[in-house]
Amino acid sequence: MPRGPRVIPECGVFHITIRGNNKRCVFRREGDYVRFESLLYRYKKKLDFYLYHYALMKNHIHLILKTTEKANISKIMQGISLSYHHYYRRKNRYVGHLWQGRFKSFIIEDNQYLLTAALYVEKNPVEAGLVKDPSEYRWSSYRYYAFGEANPIIDTSPIYEDMGKAGKERQQAYRELMLSRIAESKKSVD
Repeated sequence: MPRGPRVIPECGVFHITIRGNNKRCVFRREGDYVRFESLLYRYKKKLDFYLYHYALMKNHIHLILKTTEKANISKIMQGISLSYHHYYRRKNRYVGHLWQGRFKSFIIEDNQYLLTAALYVEKNPVEAGLVKDPSEYRWSSYRYYAFGEANPIIDTSPIYEDMGKAGKERQQAYRELMLSRIAESKKSVD
């Protein structure tokens, strides 16, 4: 029996995840990450949405984005995930489903939840054991916020503006918040 349609608000801020089928790696080489980022950029221009935070992990993706009236979340994710699937199939001579079902989306209704989700997304490479510090991971938005590194696919998150008067002050506050979240995670494991 087919699934029914999802009920998703037309506009809002969302934390979106999509995973490789059977937890399979969807990024095998550096060029795959680059391609996915270029698709994010292309679809941002085409569908007019805001990308605040992201992390491209080996077998899944996290996006925090804000939709507009021009494009809903389903249209955005369909375009990006299908385009990447076609690229992946050609590049790897792959047959079958690349993604494990539908993407998951969680609406973010307030700034505290937005901050929590942002830090969670960018902390993912540390939690997965890929790096010790999130600044070492290239495929996320962390270095944009923590060090002011240019990244044309990111739109500055509204929570970031409230972290200080100037860029350096905000960057320092963001790094300190991330370090405290990492420390909290380590304590809960111990």
